[in-house]
Amino acid sequence: MKKILLVRPPRFLWPFINESDNFLLPLGLPCIAGQIRSKLPDIEIKIIDCPPLKIGWESLGKIIREENPDMVGAGEEALYCHEAVRLFNLAKEINPAVITVAGGHFFSWMVDHSLNDFPIDFIVRFEGEETIVELIKAINEKKNLVEVKGIAYKNNGQIIRTPPRPLIKDLDTLALPAFDLMPMGKYSPFGYLWPQSVTLEHSRGCIDRCNFCSLWTFWGQHLKTDIEKGELDVTPRYRTKSVERMLEEIDIVYKKYNRKYIIWADPTFNVDDKWTNDFCDGLLKRNYKDLHWWAFLRADYLLRDEKAGILEKMVLAGLTHPLIGVERGCTEDLRKVQKSVYTRDLVKEVFLILKNKYPQVFRQGTFITCLPFDTRESMLDLVKYAVEIDIDYPAFHPVAPVPGTFLYQEALKNNALEEKDFRKYDWATPIMRSDNGFSMEEFAKLNMELNKRYILYRPYWIFRGLFSPY
Repeated sequence: MKKILLVRPPRFLWPFINESDNFLLPLGLPCIAGQIRSKLPDIEIKIIDCPPLKIGWESLGKIIREENPDMVGAGEEALYCHEAVRLFNLAKEINPAVITVAGGHFFSWMVDHSLNDFPIDFIVRFEGEETIVELIKAINEKKNLVEVKGIAYKNNGQIIRTPPRPLIKDLDTLALPAFDLMPMGKYSPFGYLWPQSVTLEHSRGCIDRCNFCSLWTFWGQHLKTDIEKGELDVTPRYRTKSVERMLEEIDIVYKKYNRKYIIWADPTFNVDDKWTNDFCDGLLKRNYKDLHWWAFLRADYLLRDEKAGILEKMVLAGLTHPLIGVERGCTEDLRKVQKSVYTRDLVKEVFLILKNKYPQVFRQGTFITCLPFDTRESMLDLVKYAVEIDIDYPAFHPVAPVPGTFLYQEALKNNALEEKDFRKYDWATPIMRSDNGFSMEEFAKLNMELNKRYILYRPYWIFRGLFSPY
């Protein structure tokens, strides 16, 4: 094997965001490419990120023919898994001998479905950097593939799952992401939300067990993963790179690629208060005054950080867009979705701190809606709660229980998936059957009503956004 092509296939724009902000840097691709290049320097590797380059299927086919790779790889979530499948079909049509490798959130979990129904030779399951390198070596050296941990494949028609690969203990041992293989200037070049953005991560995993979230299960300790047979057992695990390593990555993207806005991909950015404090100290010393960042943050940890003076440092160091998973407006509902610690009053306290002390930050919260137990009253209460905590932008998302979540397993068991087409699992379309008689159309209309009511309750909201000095 001499040449590998990693691809993010063409796809439609997400209709809720402008074109420039639509396609963020897919961090998994440069992470995988960097590790392969570091460990297997004789292999040529290229990344084709179709969406920001406006490469369509016909053009992609020409590129694959011209490059003639030995291996084509892609990793996708449930929403776009069909695009990866189309890529693998295209690659096999051009060269039936090409090795196709799938990874990422969807294929890691849906092994039988993927290997039986799609032209996929191997699945690299979950954390992929060490696994892909070992797989390539095994193929090149004609070793027994059963010895490669963390993969799935077919042998004489039988699906083989090798044992899970242990989590990488020290993330600093990973190679730097291959940003030089990405079209860095194409990500949000004139974006309104996160101009000149770059996606980074300092940590992997989470400390909570939200039943609708696939991030903590993907990065967790896997005990049982055959979800197609109803088996799912995962323990939360949290790991982080060192402050020094993370500052090195920021120096590269800021100085070399003129990236001015960091999109943190961490499921929870602010788990480790000491890390956050030291990181902000290091960033402040660099005096990158035009560098800003967006992050998923836990409300309970933000309260802790505010009391310790760390939140103030975060804002000084560039935090401009904290996103907090509010999820629901009452503690009982929070426990139903396995969100621990949070209470209605705790979340309200945090948003009031952000409003009164840090008016320069954009306060966003996400709410999950259209749950089976939802009533009209319970959903409308979310709007009242969003008004009460005076949020800048409440995102009301119909829950999308994707494979790998405990909610997906529960929905399968209870036959509660009204919509089974993964192309509609976009967090904008109702998916789960209502226990209270709502049709999916009625659920969708009610969810839209939440957005309309929020504007009605706060008519000055739009004008503040237009004329705010921040």
